[in-house]
Amino acid sequence: MRAFLRAAAQAGLIVAILTGPALACILTLVSPAQAAQASSAPVDITPNPSAPGTSTTFAVNCSSLTAGGKATSATLIGTTLGLSGHIPMQASTHTNEFVATVTLPAAIKAGTYQPDIDCSNGVTASAALTVKAVPGVAPATGDGTTATATDDRLAAIGLALAGLGAVSGVLLLTRRRFHPRA
Repeated sequence: MRAFLRAAAQAGLIVAILTGPALACILTLVSPAQAAQASSAPVDITPNPSAPGTSTTFAVNCSSLTAGGKATSATLIGTTLGLSGHIPMQASTHTNEFVATVTLPAAIKAGTYQPDIDCSNGVTASAALTVKAVPGVAPATGDGTTATATDDRLAAIGLALAGLGAVSGVLLLTRRRFHPRA
């Protein structure tokens, strides 16, 4: 019976070793969500993260395997950013690429925004723009010095203590040791 159990365990181990790579290959195939992303266009946002009141550039590539031909225009939907509804994008030097530079509103709150971009050939794109808050004015903490005024009384006390320490040190070094004679 032990020999049978040992053989069954070895067979199970061999099956697991042989099917592991095949299972990994099956799991790495394209999922339906990835296939849907393949029809969306890549978007570059610079700078990302950005800050309120700064110029931010959106660049989109409207090429896609499922697109209906060459794109002739693209539109940035700016309502999520607090901008006007439809912002036309300018054609880039590359085919099917469009660019728009906008100034983020000064009142935009810190967070992550996902503005949409629609291309004329049916491709849609969305990218994550992170907006970080602008730091406030630094507190007034002084000019970096430890004291702005001198105090003669503190200087005199410090010198007196230093002198007392020096005199004590000399006395301790020069004193004679008292050894009683027996």
